[in-house]
Amino acid sequence: MKPDDFAGTPSGTLVPTDRSQWAFVPNRLPPPLDLSSLAEPLARTSQLLGELNGIGRTLADPLLLIRPLQAREALTSSSMEGTYTTLDELLLVDAGGPETEALHDTREVVNYRRALANAIESLERLPLSLRTMRDAHRTLLAGVRRHRGSSAQPGEFKVHQNFIGAREIEAARFVPPPPVEAAACLGELEKYIHRENRGGIPDLVDAALIHYQFETIHPFADGNGRVGRMLIPLHLFVRRALREPILYLSSTLEARKDEYIDLMFAVSQRGEWLEWIAFFLEVVADACTSAIATADALLALQRDYRRRATGAGRSSNLLAIIDHLFRSQIVTIPSVASLLGVQYRSAQLNIEALVSVGILSEIPGTSNPKYFMAREIRDVINQSLAR
Repeated sequence: MKPDDFAGTPSGTLVPTDRSQWAFVPNRLPPPLDLSSLAEPLARTSQLLGELNGIGRTLADPLLLIRPLQAREALTSSSMEGTYTTLDELLLVDAGGPETEALHDTREVVNYRRALANAIESLERLPLSLRTMRDAHRTLLAGVRRHRGSSAQPGEFKVHQNFIGAREIEAARFVPPPPVEAAACLGELEKYIHRENRGGIPDLVDAALIHYQFETIHPFADGNGRVGRMLIPLHLFVRRALREPILYLSSTLEARKDEYIDLMFAVSQRGEWLEWIAFFLEVVADACTSAIATADALLALQRDYRRRATGAGRSSNLLAIIDHLFRSQIVTIPSVASLLGVQYRSAQLNIEALVSVGILSEIPGTSNPKYFMAREIRDVINQSLAR
């Protein structure tokens, strides 16, 4: 990191660190802001967020939308960090399917989905805090075999200097705070999140500030990007700006990854907060539009499934399975038997009825038990990934 690139920055200070290098320590939040130039994009994004909240309120079971969107978020947030799998592999492993040597990336993506879901659930008992971040990180890297699992100390903040953009610190584009300074910054960030006097800063702007601050502190040895992106819906959910956890940004950010990184860097380098916040609002607006389209498609598919199920029989069990498929797109006969509280043969007949009308299809190559997928729900998620 070149010290001259940060000369005179209003966003932080440089401190000496390993191997005669310099690290950047961000100032505490909030920075001085005049948001008048962002009034229009802020209003537009707030309106779209309100529309998304409206859809969430109409759902009898919000998990109809939450679970598919979380699957999409897990895939795209992980791929931004070089961890790749397919939606089919993610859904199969998440449903208890067999894991092979080739599926370690899939396990990491499943971990992301579970970390996100557990963090949301924890907010019913605990405030959004450093504990939330550590618990999410612990779940994210649990059982991960590669360098991440061996050196990243799941659930623990960094104990060594980390750096970004190179293999050696001397060539790094950015060096975040050393461990001692990072701990102090994290304490200030937690105080900021919990503050009572919010100074008139809108929740969406707050989310942009908090995300920048976390990514700049880079408190973990690995997994910072994924935990940092989790913080966005978690903060908006806690603030009730988001009524249900149905807004995730990674799909939109992935398409603009270089711009995303460059704009956060420009905040550190030159204090360009308004440019970063404007970009963040654009991303949230695009993510809301995408989530609304996904919700509309899933609701239409649910209605179609119910119509088809009526043609296959009038069993209320079929409708219960259909609703479950929007939470978990892959089932087995034993899992359906457990879901419905019925015998194996009864569950088998229900699955066969749904296969007969094209709602379920058997996954080739699975046996003992056989796995069945709702491929049309999978396709809706895949289409949303491509937007």
